Amino acid sequence: MKRRFGIQLKFVSLVLVLLVSIAVFIAAFFPERQKIQMNKYLNDKVIVTAQMTAFNASTGLYFGDDNSVKKTLEVLPQLSGVKFVLVYNREGREIAGYKPDSTYLLLQHDIQRLLATEVKTNNQEIFDVGEVALHAEPAMFQSEVYQNEQKIGKVEKVGIVIMGISREELTKDARQSIYIALGISAGIVFVGGVIMLILSGRLVKPLKTLESAAEKVSGGDLSTTVQITTNDEVEVLANTFNHMVESIRAALEDVQRSLKKAEEANARKTELLSIVSHDLKSPITSVLAAIKLIEIGDITAEEFPEVGTMIRQLCERMIDLIESLLASSALEMGRIQINKASCDAQELMQRVIDSNSQKATNKFQQIIVQAKGDNFDFVADKGLMQQVLDNFLTNAIKYSPSETTITTRVMATQQAIRFEVQDEGPGLTEEDKQKLFGFFQRLSARPTAGESSHGVGLAITKRVVDLHGGRIWAESEIGKGTTFVVVIPRHHVSTEAH
Repeated sequence: MKRRFGIQLKFVSLVLVLLVSIAVFIAAFFPERQKIQMNKYLNDKVIVTAQMTAFNASTGLYFGDDNSVKKTLEVLPQLSGVKFVLVYNREGREIAGYKPDSTYLLLQHDIQRLLATEVKTNNQEIFDVGEVALHAEPAMFQSEVYQNEQKIGKVEKVGIVIMGISREELTKDARQSIYIALGISAGIVFVGGVIMLILSGRLVKPLKTLESAAEKVSGGDLSTTVQITTNDEVEVLANTFNHMVESIRAALEDVQRSLKKAEEANARKTELLSIVSHDLKSPITSVLAAIKLIEIGDITAEEFPEVGTMIRQLCERMIDLIESLLASSALEMGRIQINKASCDAQELMQRVIDSNSQKATNKFQQIIVQAKGDNFDFVADKGLMQQVLDNFLTNAIKYSPSETTITTRVMATQQAIRFEVQDEGPGLTEEDKQKLFGFFQRLSARPTAGESSHGVGLAITKRVVDLHGGRIWAESEIGKGTTFVVVIPRHHVSTEAH
């Protein structure tokens, strides 16, 4: 097993080596070998700075979050020598840039040359253009994909970071540190080592905190954050880490929501296929059987009107189902629009009663009309509101036994109009109430005269009421009937389904 040296030990060792090297610098008057070592140090700083920027920007580039990428560049003004940093996405479009002066304009040719070059991970190439050191670093993002039902990591290139750093400024900073060290006597080497040991411990502590948090995040704990207040680059790195985790968490939540919607859509599709196969197959089979009987002459002239009526009723039933499914599809795709105008609530209710009176008469049911209030004018889509009330009344007729009473009420207040349709049917169970306004929901009650039911009407009704800024609910007890209630504000801003 490879032995691992901690940052603290490395830092102290490096400081001690630098302090001891002061005597060597004094004796050798900065020989060429030391210049090479200094140049290597400067190159490493260029590469590490570019790698840090590419790492911080990779998440934003992967998810197309331009603002996140721009925030990663906020650390750059705190780093000495940086002349410019340009971040490009995988298509080669510039997403963000740190440009404190016009240096980058003078190097456009070299920048374009780097963009046209295939830059690989762990790129160590640095191009000196005058005093500016150019380096290109690919931004890599590791995502999780599933292959043969197993989760695997996938690393892909999501962009490129091109950085220009002034060698003169970096060299100046390095030489200043050397000149300061030249004034320290040999005896300060030991004392300096002890001081650096203490200071490095304080420096390593927040880095260890970051390391621990990174391990938790890599293990799937996206609630992890770090609180570091060192007022330096480490604090900036900690804040960037927190922002990165927040971005990953938000992206994961979006993916989970999308998966949930996809699952719900798939469940509805399955339910739709089941309804179509069941509710269309039966009437089509009956129609075909009747047609075959007609073709072979097994239907007498006296029986033909009765068979024709049966075929018409079956076709009407299929058309009703298709229209319900089309309305459901329009609702799901956000195509329901409302066109509001002034309406009379009493007139709307009476129209619905008139259009359904024959159905009630056929079942020997009585419809009672009650009204309370003075002014029944309100703003709504007349056609859609009539559809809501029609759904309530047809359900009351459909699920109520013969020789029962259905009561309709229209009540006007200063703020809203309230509609009620009360029946004497079997009532709703607690399970029925939970799924009352869902799509393709079949309730425990069954039509009392064999009428069809598709489980779509109440879901559409709920959406229409929502578009009017209203409220809808049902009041019911088993064996005591059901009352459907809708409250619509008199004035509501026109909208459309989203």
